Amino acid sequence: MYSRNMVDYHLIMDMVPTIARMFFLNQMGDISLSAAQSALFLGIGLQHKSLDQLEKEVELPSSQLMGLFNRIIRKVVQLFNTVQEKAVEEQMVATKDIVMEPTLKSLNDDLEEAAKEFQEKHKQEVGKLKEMDLTQYIIRGDDEEWNEVLSKAGKNASVVSLKSEKKRKLETARGPKQQKKFKKTKDIKQKWKK
Repeated sequence: MYSRNMVDYHLIMDMVPTIARMFFLNQMGDISLSAAQSALFLGIGLQHKSLDQLEKEVELPSSQLMGLFNRIIRKVVQLFNTVQEKAVEEQMVATKDIVMEPTLKSLNDDLEEAAKEFQEKHKQEVGKLKEMDLTQYIIRGDDEEWNEVLSKAGKNASVVSLKSEKKRKLETARGPKQQKKFKKTKDIKQKWKK
């Protein structure tokens, strides 16, 4: 972050001695520093001198020393980034070469085979539907009843119904039970009036 001018140099000073030691032991590879940069790196990193002390020894202003220090850190950060990228690159799975081979079947043969499979599945499903008992879904009524209902309903009718024998049977079966319920409610209302 220091190399991008986002933080002050005081925040990275704890790492500078280790980095300087690596540099002077030639463990950092291709980094080349000028004489002034090497003197600055030696003074700050290994001798733990302040910028004021180095300003007197090297006879350069502190702003110029800070510029040199910033360039050193940029080179170090760039080296560390390349090392990290190489490590990640080695860990990544090697890319496989894709070999394109022509298909054994032509497009028409493949489509015909798919059509045959679809037709077989369709026949099986239709066979299952024919075997099922669908009598509960039968629409009752003959042509005369339907013609009569449709002529009465008109063109804009969305729901039409036919009279059914089952419905009448249900109404007659429910009739006496409902009368008893009404009698009970009348008895309850009379009790509350008292």
